[in-house]
Amino acid sequence: MSDESPFESISLTNQVVLLGVTELAREDETPVQTHDLRRHCRRQLSEVDTEVVGTITEADVIRSLYRLEDEGLVDEVEPTETSPTGKGRPAYTLAVTAGRVYDGVDDELLNGAGD
Repeated sequence: MSDESPFESISLTNQVVLLGVTELAREDETPVQTHDLRRHCRRQLSEVDTEVVGTITEADVIRSLYRLEDEGLVDEVEPTETSPTGKGRPAYTLAVTAGRVYDGVDDELLNGAGD
C-alpha cells in the first residue's frame, strides 16, 4: 500500500471535477449526472484565477469521474430514472469528506471554496 495521497496522482482537471462534486454535495445536490457536473465545473472555472485547466468537456468529466472512482474519491450510484433508450445515466456522489478534498486539491483551484 502506497503512502501517496490520491491527490498527488490526479490531474488538475480531475481535481476540478472532484471540487465540483464536493461543492454540489455540500449543497445537497448529489448524486449528480455528468452533464450537470460539467455545467457546474465550467461556472466554477470562470471564477478561478488559473489558466492551467482550460475548457472542460463532458468527455473530460466522464474520464475524470472514472479516475476519481478508481481512487476512491467518488462513488457511482445506480440511476433512479432511465433515458428514452431505457438506460440510466450514471450519477456520482462524494466518497470522502469535503474537508479531505479541500485539504488535498491544488490551492489555485480553491478560490474561497471550503470556507
